[in-house]
Amino acid sequence: MDERCGVTINDVAIIIRVQAGDVDAFSQLVRKYHKNLLTFIYRFVRDPHLTEDIGQEVFLDMYKSLSKFDSDSGTPFSAWLFICARNRCISELRKRGRTENVQLEDYHGIPGAKKTVEEALIIHEQRQALAACLEQLPDPFRTTIIRSLQGASLNEIACQCGISQATVKTRLFRAKEKLKQLMKECVGGVVHERGI
Repeated sequence: MDERCGVTINDVAIIIRVQAGDVDAFSQLVRKYHKNLLTFIYRFVRDPHLTEDIGQEVFLDMYKSLSKFDSDSGTPFSAWLFICARNRCISELRKRGRTENVQLEDYHGIPGAKKTVEEALIIHEQRQALAACLEQLPDPFRTTIIRSLQGASLNEIACQCGISQATVKTRLFRAKEKLKQLMKECVGGVVHERGI
């Protein structure tokens, strides 16, 4: 919703204008997503100054990449923006050696999607159940899957743990299978995998 005139801003229409050379049109996207994006970034980094820096970098990256955005692909601009922000946060936290501080819940969900209270409650309960089930996983499976959720590649996990990539794959497979079982027990047989 554009707060100045009370009308819905159509992201695709704005992106088409930016792609056609209307530099000022991009400011509408910035206004629309700025607050939610900074909130999303802050949940990862827990540092107001770093949040601002990453937010500016993400918007700059988006502006530079908008020529490649395909509105016919079915991917909403908001999903593209927040995935870029998440990846930038993980990369920044890795550089600073702080990936262990990122909360599991920060890896799920893109802000801006309208949800009912019931849907939000179900998602919250699923996240709590997943976190509880992760705690029940024995090491090395828990460590391996958490590193994977934090964005580490198979090779990075193998190097960090001093094991082969094949062992990492096996551990991830077993961790996922065990998590599915634990989630079934925890939520009464209804499992939404959400990337697990």
